[in-house]
Amino acid sequence: MRAIKKSMTYGAVLGLALIGTVTTAPTASASSGNYIQFSNNSGFLVDTCYQWQGPDGIESKNYCHTSKPVGQTWKAYFPEEATGATATVTFAMGNGGAKEYLYDLNSGTSHCFQTTGLWPNGEVLGANC
Repeated sequence: MRAIKKSMTYGAVLGLALIGTVTTAPTASASSGNYIQFSNNSGFLVDTCYQWQGPDGIESKNYCHTSKPVGQTWKAYFPEEATGATATVTFAMGNGGAKEYLYDLNSGTSHCFQTTGLWPNGEVLGANC
C-alpha cells in the first residue's frame, strides 16, 4: 500500500511539472512590430486593403487605407495573432484603375512596397524596408 501511495505522489509531481512546461511554452504569433508598408509614387490616389490570415475571427480586423495621395507613405501592422495577409492595391480609388493583389505576406517579417505608373496602369514594386 505504501508503494502505491509513493507512486501516486511521484506521478502527481511529474504530471504537474509537465503541465507547467506546456502552459509556459510560447505560442506562435506575429511580432506586433511587423507591418506592410506602401509608398505612393504613382500618378494617382491609391487604396490598400488588408485581409488578415490566422485563427477564426481574425477577419474582423480586416480594413482599408483609402485615397492615399502621391508622395505619402503608410503602414498596416499585423495583428498579433495573424499568420499572414493578402493586400489589395487599387489605383485611382477604384474608378477604373488597375488592381493588384499581394498574396502570402508572412507575418514573421515586414513587407515594403512602392506604387508607380500613370493612368490607367499602376504597378506595385517590392522595396527595402
